[in-house]
Amino acid sequence: MVIELALAGMMQCFIAHKKIVEDDINCFYQCTDTTKEFASTLKEYSCPKVLHVERKPLPFKERDRKANKWTQEQMDKINEPQ
Repeated sequence: MVIELALAGMMQCFIAHKKIVEDDINCFYQCTDTTKEFASTLKEYSCPKVLHVERKPLPFKERDRKANKWTQEQMDKINEPQ
């Protein structure tokens, strides 16, 4: 399965945090190449544990292992009701 995803150019992102905001659930993901992804869905549904993103991973030299976590400030900025 992982080999198939690698051949198709899909990268895996794993759930890091989730937060309910009004009628939605905001899902925050951490990808294997140290990038972050965000998705939103209705409260009736749940966040998938693994999100497959269709893009190439960052080159190894550009990966930032120290600043790759979601901060509370970043999540609060996204969670602000519009």
